[in-house]
Amino acid sequence: MDLSDMRKKYKGDEECFEENQLVSLDPFKQFGDWFDKATECPEIGEANAMCIASATKDGRPSARMVLLKGYSNEGFRFFTNYESRKGSELVSISYLSSS
Repeated sequence: MDLSDMRKKYKGDEECFEENQLVSLDPFKQFGDWFDKATECPEIGEANAMCIASATKDGRPSARMVLLKGYSNEGFRFFTNYESRKGSELVSISYLSSS
């Protein structure tokens, strides 16, 4: 199956934002601005849905969807079932990424 027609044109330099256009250089303040805008957008059903990814000690990647429950300068809080596979994996790791 050829999927090459699905590619979308990336924005040119003239359409990209500059650092001086950010609300703040503080990543949590900037996130807050983007999150507030996302919650006001009717096309976004769950602005607090996020993907977290990690790797086991032997390097096996794992990603899962969770719901963001809050954030502060200390980090992001999300909900997961501690008794699920993803919950037990999170207990055994030190780092994860989110998007």
